[in-house]
Amino acid sequence: MVRLNKKGMDISLNFIILAVLALIALIVIALFFTGGLTNLFGQTEDVGSISSEKIALYDSKCEFYCTTHDENAWNEPGFPEDIAAAKGSSCTDLIGESYQTHCPESTTE
Repeated sequence: MVRLNKKGMDISLNFIILAVLALIALIVIALFFTGGLTNLFGQTEDVGSISSEKIALYDSKCEFYCTTHDENAWNEPGFPEDIAAAKGSSCTDLIGESYQTHCPESTTE
């Protein structure tokens, strides 16, 4: 009868835990060096903020409505949801002045 010594053949629980932690550490290091972490955390920062360029774009859109004498478009410019939630849904809300104040009749012909 041959007895096998099974004590040496087991993989210890400590080894499995260390191997899993080492694998997670290698994945995090690889993401760090490839820029994956920056992309991951950069996206979460952009969700809540509206860039000044985007606000300037819609400000110039309101100025266009002023120069083309389009009061209806001034009142309902069709801003996207993020601008409408942050600044309001009309050019009056965005600029802070009404159409008559911002676009006086003397400048319009």
